[in-house]
Amino acid sequence: MIRKDKTIIAFIKKIKTDISLNSLETVDYWDADMCAIGLKKDNKLVYISTYNYVNAKIIKYDFDFEIIDNINYETIKIIKNGINISESELISEIKLFLCI
Repeated sequence: MIRKDKTIIAFIKKIKTDISLNSLETVDYWDADMCAIGLKKDNKLVYISTYNYVNAKIIKYDFDFEIIDNINYETIKIIKNGINISESELISEIKLFLCI
């Protein structure tokens, strides 16, 4: 069980109903950030944050879509980012980016 803010835990539960997470790895490269989590497939990483919205009535999300260099794992390229988007928009974007 991951220790994260309730907004991230709720998102992970929701996305499990919309996407089969069998082909995805849930990663936590941000241990100190309770409002961030990652989803990884091959060399594609989705960074998800609720930090700016934890006290909002309607939770929104910020995200980065990143490509990890297979030779130097510390090298990443941000392909796309989003700010203040809804849960359904984020799930749709994730499906497109990860081809699922």
